[in-house]
Amino acid sequence: MANRLQNIPDYPVFRTGAEIEAFFLRAEPFIDSTRLQVELDLGPDLSRLGSFRRLLETAGDLGATYEILGELERETFGAGNGLPHLALLPSGWVALLRHPDAGADGGTARIRLMICPAEPEDGERICASLAQLLLSLQDAVGGDSSRRRKTPPLPGRNEAAWPEALQPLFSRDTLEEAYIALLAQRGTDEDSRPRPSRSDLIDQYLRWLAASRPTGDALGRDHRAARGPALVPAEPVDLKHHVINMRFGELSQDGQFQTSPSDVATIAERARAWIGAGRDRRLAIYAHGGLVSERKAIEYARATAPWWIGNGVYPVFCVWESDALTTFLQLIRETLGGIRRGPFDLDEMRDAAVQRLVHMLGTPVWDGMKRSARRCSAPGNQHGLTLFLAELKRAFGNKPPPLDLVGHSAGSILLLHLLPRLKAAGLPARSFQSLAPAATTALFRAGLAGQAGDKLACRIYTMTDAAERDDNVARIYGKSLLYLISRGFEPVFGETISGLQKDLLADPVMLSQLTEWSGGVTREALVFSPTPADAPRRLQSRSETHGGFDNDPATMWSVMRFIRGPGDEDRITPFPADAVAGQRGGAGEMDMDLPEEVRTYLTVARGGGGAGAAPPASVIATASAVPASARQPARLALTIGIDEYASASRLQGCVRDSGTWRDLLAERGFDVTQFIRPEETGRDQLIRHLRDFVARGAAGDTLVWHFSGHGMEIMPEFGSSSDFETTGRDQAIVASNASEGLDAQVAHALIDDDLFTILQEVHPQTSLYVFLDSCYSGSATRLSLPGRPRTMGTLQRAGYVPHRHTLTAPSARSDNVYEGARHVLFSAASATQPALENGAPPEGVFTRAVREVLGSRPGPMTNSEFRLRLRNQITGNDQTPGLHCDAALFNQPFPLA
Repeated sequence: MANRLQNIPDYPVFRTGAEIEAFFLRAEPFIDSTRLQVELDLGPDLSRLGSFRRLLETAGDLGATYEILGELERETFGAGNGLPHLALLPSGWVALLRHPDAGADGGTARIRLMICPAEPEDGERICASLAQLLLSLQDAVGGDSSRRRKTPPLPGRNEAAWPEALQPLFSRDTLEEAYIALLAQRGTDEDSRPRPSRSDLIDQYLRWLAASRPTGDALGRDHRAARGPALVPAEPVDLKHHVINMRFGELSQDGQFQTSPSDVATIAERARAWIGAGRDRRLAIYAHGGLVSERKAIEYARATAPWWIGNGVYPVFCVWESDALTTFLQLIRETLGGIRRGPFDLDEMRDAAVQRLVHMLGTPVWDGMKRSARRCSAPGNQHGLTLFLAELKRAFGNKPPPLDLVGHSAGSILLLHLLPRLKAAGLPARSFQSLAPAATTALFRAGLAGQAGDKLACRIYTMTDAAERDDNVARIYGKSLLYLISRGFEPVFGETISGLQKDLLADPVMLSQLTEWSGGVTREALVFSPTPADAPRRLQSRSETHGGFDNDPATMWSVMRFIRGPGDEDRITPFPADAVAGQRGGAGEMDMDLPEEVRTYLTVARGGGGAGAAPPASVIATASAVPASARQPARLALTIGIDEYASASRLQGCVRDSGTWRDLLAERGFDVTQFIRPEETGRDQLIRHLRDFVARGAAGDTLVWHFSGHGMEIMPEFGSSSDFETTGRDQAIVASNASEGLDAQVAHALIDDDLFTILQEVHPQTSLYVFLDSCYSGSATRLSLPGRPRTMGTLQRAGYVPHRHTLTAPSARSDNVYEGARHVLFSAASATQPALENGAPPEGVFTRAVREVLGSRPGPMTNSEFRLRLRNQITGNDQTPGLHCDAALFNQPFPLA
């Protein structure tokens, strides 16, 4: 019984009449019955659970639903009756528990619909859901006669009496009136009938419906005919029409395979023609991992392209020459030799040594690879995927193709950077599947958060933690590549990686995001390999190495099933034997040849120093020099705008300000992340966004953080707005979940020392600029200019001791609190002034000044010169922009000029 209860979340649960209608309008291809008969029944006694309202209070809507379904399973199976097809809950929610064809007789679906015990006051809500359900069931069951019924598909009044237990809730007359009213709303002509609509949730439920379809086809109806003609057969392909080869993000004009701008245009045109020539055809972008040479990537594309096309998907392979990591690991293997087992277990000692060596020398290699992945879709048509999106937009116009993304290992990093570019270009992805993703959980979370409001089906395939520990890297490291990335290649030891099961399951935010994108069913979002033998085929993977996922037939069948949907299961062709035979085996099976000079030197060095001698320093220098050409400075930006506050005065221009900053920064080549929704700008989210953002910076990068929203100030009770230089104060920015009242709002604020600590985590060779458009002192009564202040005011607390660092206020202490600070702060106002928003439409005075100064294209200038121009621009307003930084940075070049 316990095992059955684990499956309860798999049941489709419809919360509204619109969800019921949307599902059954699209369910017809998966239901064979042509006639319909519904029998109503009152469910078993659920008093063991207590009242439904008490359940709602303790477990919430969804939790109460699953509690009832669990009890329903226990009661019905205990009585030997089996589950009904549908269960209608006191909330009006409906659960689909069995396929409508289950128990069909002679082409007639005989639906058992169980109504759970409820209070009389729930009757109206239950009746409305039931009327919608009965009407929608007829949409899903074929046959013109059923569609013409003017009354609910229930037994006739002379065939069965109305269940006495339902009488306190509603009568049959009441139900028929509600049904007829719904039918009348639809009208009689064909144009007024509802049309099927798409959503991730309904797609997920349709997959459940297809998977639970009774075996056999006694009803003789070919449901596949409703999905269009058979998919095109596999055929030889010209790789020029399917491969975009890039080097450090730009189109590659050398190497084994070249791609020109005209080649990219041809790929887009070929994709449009091919997709337009058939039904249900799609476009997929595939990105390989980071231990793949150009030659291996081309071989893989050649072996698998016919398989993709044979399954109705036009593949575009991103070959991004990401094998610098392979060279580095090969150097270590040539120097240290492979793993050798002996009488003593030295595995952990050896792994620790390799981790340390990799961290000392390999971090720049990995950093260069991540930059290369990011640059593939960076602004500017010299970047391969940026140009491809422009050509796709030109080829498809305003009718974008169904687009799916599949990335392996480091390829997921490339695609996570591509996702926002697709959205901005009006080419949103329909699905995103990651095979053993090497992206940090922070990057993956940000990628999913950036798709908020869109419909993106998402799934991660990766190994169990036991399998990760049984894998190896180049036979020098006794765990998987993802472990070595986490503990060696990433700047922070133990960095959480989205492809490590232990890190994934420990991240509730990321799990919540993945579950949301999977119709509320976590099981559909995560596949841990090797999967149990009895796992559903759509959720199977047999890979036991990091690099084996994209060659594993079970995984790739699941990938294609995820893309094609449940109706095409029988027509998905087997994964090509050529690809399986050429399986790379991942990090443990690298075959890349080192340059002859390196091999010769290693041989000489070993010969001169003996088998056990350490390699000369010049060997180590060779390893660290590998990525020199790959280290390209990045320009990263984070902008946050908050208009909506839970229990504080609403602002009107902060979200608009954020949009202005987003555009200004994007025009200057910055990779911009934006957060403006209340659910993503609470205090905990702000801390996470800021920490993740700062952690992305590396040596030579330029980072810009902009914030528009409320600010506040906390000071000792005896202080006043005029004595800050002698008493000190703390300043803060306020998150969207701020509570009512200044004292309570402190819990939802980030004070200056919190911010200073986070900002000091930036790489010491990274340039970090902060622009805060909020105010930190004063009250709303001190305004000489009409406008709305961005301040909560000043909170005075008895015995409060201010912290060391301030955002904008000078300090009574003699030492400079910004001495040694690694960031440059531009503030919208001084410590005693509010920051205003005004105009029509409302806009921050500070943001307007920045836009106008930069819009005048003033040419190169220093930080202090930019501050002066801002002050001149805001002359006459009651706020003075400030510049706060280490003295050595005042005259540094301003990065946005």
